Amino acid sequence: MRPASDFFLKLNFNETQLNAIVQIYHKYFYPHMPEKYAGTGVIALWKTGSTWETGKGADIGHAHKGIVSEECQNDPLWQEFSDILPFMGQSATITKITPGAVMVPHVDRAWRPNAIYFPISGCSDRCISEYYNIPKLPTKNSQSIQVFPKADYSFSVNESAYLNNVHEWHSVRNTSNIERTAFGWNFASPNYSFDYCKNVLTKAGYVQSD
Repeated sequence: MRPASDFFLKLNFNETQLNAIVQIYHKYFYPHMPEKYAGTGVIALWKTGSTWETGKGADIGHAHKGIVSEECQNDPLWQEFSDILPFMGQSATITKITPGAVMVPHVDRAWRPNAIYFPISGCSDRCISEYYNIPKLPTKNSQSIQVFPKADYSFSVNESAYLNNVHEWHSVRNTSNIERTAFGWNFASPNYSFDYCKNVLTKAGYVQSD
């Protein structure tokens, strides 16, 4: 069996850093979040000149909502991550999952970089992320299935942030009675392999020691 470190990695950001992401989310993205959960993530963009059209351009063939907030890029709270900021992008996928809902097993599109998922609200051990070591199709598009295979690994984005390999089969189940939101901050490039992202975070001292 492949090791868990091929799929996800627990990180040890401090409370100030975790709170910085929460503040950024509430200042720039929370006011524009869809009221209803549609089974997918919400795309957040803050790079100058960013645009998003649901179902068009980068989202062609899909139905992801998007939020553009250029003013976010100048927030001083990003400096809490000055040591890794050169490797991080100006985009994220926000997963807001209502009580009892699921994000079905899927593999993200090839253009989506690997991401660090930060807990925002409603995060608990009852909101479970799962990874599956099952075959993938030779496609750059997203892949999904409507059944849940036996998970190889599971964890919860709760008190810590996690590096997630978005190009392996994964899902999220919210078995709690509280809406759960997590902020998946993307790395700067989809060309950064998962091992490269792990190395960046290890050198910066963010790999959780046992």
